Amino acid sequence: MESTEDEPYFAAIAAGGLGTRRSDWSRYLPKEYFPVEGRPGIVLLLEEVAELGNVQAAMVHHPYYSPFAAWASRVLNMPDAYDRMTGAARPTRTSTRISVDLIAQHGPYSDITSVLNADDHLGRPGALYVLYSDNLYPDANPVRLLRGSAAETAVIARPYTRDQAARRGVLVCDNGYVLRVVEKPDGPTAQELETRHGSGNLALLEGRVRAGRAFLDYLHAYRCPRGTADEPKLSLALSSYAQTAPVRIRRIDTPVTDLGAPLPSAC
Repeated sequence: MESTEDEPYFAAIAAGGLGTRRSDWSRYLPKEYFPVEGRPGIVLLLEEVAELGNVQAAMVHHPYYSPFAAWASRVLNMPDAYDRMTGAARPTRTSTRISVDLIAQHGPYSDITSVLNADDHLGRPGALYVLYSDNLYPDANPVRLLRGSAAETAVIARPYTRDQAARRGVLVCDNGYVLRVVEKPDGPTAQELETRHGSGNLALLEGRVRAGRAFLDYLHAYRCPRGTADEPKLSLALSSYAQTAPVRIRRIDTPVTDLGAPLPSAC
């Protein structure tokens, strides 16, 4: 069963990278704090997940940012602290029903490691909402679309386009469920997928996942297949899991803001 109004939801915020695509900024500031629409991106992300209700979150950051995280943890959990210090009477939009623990990633570098670190920190709950901190959706709330039964694993996807396939995980779908995931296919591989399955049965994996307990347990035992990259990726584990268990697809078509994308070159 899904959580009731008073029972907590649990969220893992994957922020274990160093933002190397934006190293000009990221050497000073974690990318999830970059400005979006005049506010730090992390604030928009917390507002998204807070709409679930009572949320306990673990944000897993790179150890490089530990000194910054010590301060950010206090700020994110006391969103009105600045206003109280300055005497301002400005209400905050972030829900007071969300608590956020910032923890340094430990173990091999990967998005799976971030999820497992959060899962352990939160006591291995029945389900875990996974949010990639560098993907924001100002015009939508994809987390709400992922609500479902405690056992269910589901992902957010957007319509497939060839030009974006080389930068994303491509979902091969059937009747609203994942058959497999192809990570960042090159041009010929994307063409083969389109020919074999049809573009309508392909979708692009987004940075939101609802991991049921069975999938989380699967991740704890997951090992990279031989011949793949050394970094274990959540998308490839999801592809393997979908061979034997249902993974539902929830679709959106609104724009995504990628905080890790390189800045445009100066003219």
